[in-house]
Amino acid sequence: MKTEADSGGDSSKGNRRITIYDVARQAGVSPSTVSRTFSRPDRVSISTARMVQKVADSLGYHSDMVDSRSDSQGRGLVAVIVPDLGNQFFTGVIRNIQDECERFHFETLILDTRESITRERRIVDAVAPVVSGIILVSPRMPDAMIRKCAQLRPLVSVNRDVRGVSSISIDSSKGACQAVDYLHSLGCRSLTYLDGPAASWSSGIRWRHILDECDARGMSVKRSLPCAPTFYGGYSFAEKYLANPTGAVIAHNDLMAIGLIVALRRLGCQCPRDVSVIGFDNDIMSMVSSPPLTTIHMSLSALGRGAADLLMQRLSGASLSVAPTVPARLVIRQSTGKAASGS
Repeated sequence: MKTEADSGGDSSKGNRRITIYDVARQAGVSPSTVSRTFSRPDRVSISTARMVQKVADSLGYHSDMVDSRSDSQGRGLVAVIVPDLGNQFFTGVIRNIQDECERFHFETLILDTRESITRERRIVDAVAPVVSGIILVSPRMPDAMIRKCAQLRPLVSVNRDVRGVSSISIDSSKGACQAVDYLHSLGCRSLTYLDGPAASWSSGIRWRHILDECDARGMSVKRSLPCAPTFYGGYSFAEKYLANPTGAVIAHNDLMAIGLIVALRRLGCQCPRDVSVIGFDNDIMSMVSSPPLTTIHMSLSALGRGAADLLMQRLSGASLSVAPTVPARLVIRQSTGKAASGS
């Protein structure tokens, strides 16, 4: 029996729905590779992902937007659902969503899933009857489940590209390229990626770009096991890192990078003397940490306001086909420095 994930959703070509099996056959890869390309991008190479995406586009796989109910219930209220309200990245996105929604006279309902896929789906089902639209920020649910949720109400996915659903994401390729190139110029030849949550789509994308850039420069790179995207998630990784150190660490976010630096200092390892550390986000904490953190900047204003604008377009009945992206760039501070010989 085929599941919704296997059937490829609601896209069609002619009178028949295009499935992942059609894409796999045309691309010359397995159906599981097609599935991973869209849901777990860290598990396929960039070249394979591009090829699969090109074939999917040519066949029309999820080229049509998921149909959603848009009656008068919940008029004037938008649900914004995030994994962790304690993370400054998400609160920054929320504030910009709120500002943009207010311009259109919509109020926002903010909900925290606590990094739980089950809770995330339960919240969507609970709020769908009473809101006009839903914005999922860094959703943890599988693609097929997000598409099901998008059938309930007009929905926008933020920091996660989901075929068939209005999405806005961060193009981390440039930032990752700049970070690896900068570390290489400092003499770094080995790198650790401090991974975030296992269900994080953006973490997988970042790993894929970092791996590709390291391979291009002949640098060795390894990936940690998934860690909590918090200060303590980075802090708890310090001893594991010291058991097999590298010349630099790129963390999933700034909080993890700062937690790692603090823990390493207590264990006698100084940043950047012994290891360079780079984060993602460029939040306030990155500027006041000790040392100030080199990080990859992503515009929360562009991400949040762009998400709200997409939802307003959906609510007005506009048909959207292109998923916008927000560029990322490296911001150099004092947590990176010349590598020790051989690192």
